[in-house]
Amino acid sequence: MDRVKWLLAGAGDIAVRRVGPALAAAAHSEVAAVCDVARDRAERLAAALGAKEVYADYGEALARSGADAVYIATPQRAHVAMCLAALDADKNFLVEKPLGLDGAECLPLLAAARRKPGLVVSCSNYRRLSAQYRATAAMLERGEIGGLTGGWGVYSSPFYNPGGHPVRKALGMSRVKELGFYLIDIVRTFFGMPDGVMARSGITDPAVMNDVEDVATAILCFPGGRLFTIVFNCTSPGTRHEMEFFGAGGRIYWPQWPPHGNGPVVRITRAGAAEIPAETASNCHLPMIEDYVGALLAGRQPVCTLESAVRTEIVTDAIFRSMESGAYEPVVWKDPA
Repeated sequence: MDRVKWLLAGAGDIAVRRVGPALAAAAHSEVAAVCDVARDRAERLAAALGAKEVYADYGEALARSGADAVYIATPQRAHVAMCLAALDADKNFLVEKPLGLDGAECLPLLAAARRKPGLVVSCSNYRRLSAQYRATAAMLERGEIGGLTGGWGVYSSPFYNPGGHPVRKALGMSRVKELGFYLIDIVRTFFGMPDGVMARSGITDPAVMNDVEDVATAILCFPGGRLFTIVFNCTSPGTRHEMEFFGAGGRIYWPQWPPHGNGPVVRITRAGAAEIPAETASNCHLPMIEDYVGALLAGRQPVCTLESAVRTEIVTDAIFRSMESGAYEPVVWKDPA
């Protein structure tokens, strides 16, 4: 194989804005087919991407499209079932975040994927391929701020629901799951798995948010007394998307990062502050797609692994338990057989 042919499953907002254009633009990549339950929507996106085949039935698309890999860009409540169907059809896949509704749903998927080690499977976390992340990872590797001791992150943005779906926890539409996936994943990657979490949440507008929190705070607790606090908000205009990592000898601050900004990271030590250039591609999905295509062609693992996404789901489960109990909740990772 010298070129990856994609089946794009889902022709909604994220597929139109970023996923589809990235699949078409990446080197050694092409969109062979588009599938959506609304065939007319699939036809429009296929025409825009130069895809020759259109399907309204996912099973038929898996069987007949001839695709090498599937990009699953549907609502999260359908992700796990569609990933399992792709595995059954011996298809490689990359699925949008969050991976599923909870860890209990996602762990069997990871086990099923491990039974087919020849397939390349991944869950979207394009921020792991951002220039901001890579610059920070390099500074940490060189020990430029010493060992990590803690930090904080803020994800504040207006409520966004382009599909107009009911905002229900049962549909996986939690702000902590949708917005928090990236932050939790990055923190967990740098710090390791937390021992436990403490979290609180609120619903300030039940008429809009139904039973889903629109403000929340979670404290991730790591061995050695290290803490990382994440604040979520979708009640205010404008966007604030920042992170800061504390080390024994300094700090690394992200004043903005894709998709809401695209600028340098700041290293702060006793010697002073320095801006480290970090600019990600304007379509922030593109570096992730390029990494996945390279992984598939080379027979290696992509940066965004399925196991990483499942671990993030397990941490998120503990956050939800703490929101309900009002107490510290342990994070328990049991590797699936």
